[in-house]
Amino acid sequence: MIQRTLISISAIKINASPKSVTMDKRKYCITCGNPATQEALFRLNLGQGVTLLERYCDTCVNKIK
Repeated sequence: MIQRTLISISAIKINASPKSVTMDKRKYCITCGNPATQEALFRLNLGQGVTLLERYCDTCVNKIK
């Protein structure tokens, strides 16, 4: 399993619902699929300086803190 280290968590702007499916730019939680409200930045311990951005809802972000 790849080791990852939490760097930071920040709130993201929630946009209004789009007028059509093709205009949908909203982001969703990787855990539950609800609209994302937080972004978490992780450092992957691969020895190459790789970072990973994951988006979570308010409920799921509490599980990674």
